[in-house]
Amino acid sequence: MTDAGEIAYFGFTGPIEPGGVGRLAGALNSAVNEGVGTVHLAFSSSGGYVADGIYLHNHIRALPLHLVIYNTGSVSSIAVSVFLAAEERYCSKHAMFMIHPTTMAHSEGMSARRLQSTLDAALADDDRTDNILRERSRIPEAVLANRRHSEVHIAPPQAVDYGLVDAVREFSLPRGQQIIQI
Repeated sequence: MTDAGEIAYFGFTGPIEPGGVGRLAGALNSAVNEGVGTVHLAFSSSGGYVADGIYLHNHIRALPLHLVIYNTGSVSSIAVSVFLAAEERYCSKHAMFMIHPTTMAHSEGMSARRLQSTLDAALADDDRTDNILRERSRIPEAVLANRRHSEVHIAPPQAVDYGLVDAVREFSLPRGQQIIQI
């Protein structure tokens, strides 16, 4: 891929689910194993499974790698927590972020006990996500409270104000560099 200390460029678009998370973690692991110091990641995801997103967030934070991430489209739901794992974050002027409450599976035919267990799990996932959003951004408490009952869309200027991104900046692959789509 590259020599030690060099930069790697990746692209990822897709759901935060076991297959995509495995590919993304694997690509970042390979970069670390090959001595890459910095990865630029063009990233867009509508979200997916909370458990997979929390895993990927924690995995990225544990790597000895400087990750520069760019929202090149939309970063929604648990993908926002993945996005926040990077130390350096940017978004396109046409990008969008969206946060919302954890959703539950279809409840038809569930017993009251099973329904309560599903609700408890969703509320715990909301708490885990809120903790990441608080630790890694400056999203106001009123916005986080609103996220608990409806979708909240965050445009690039707000993303800067809320500390989701360092600046509005387009991803651009330098001439002569290779990009790997994950």
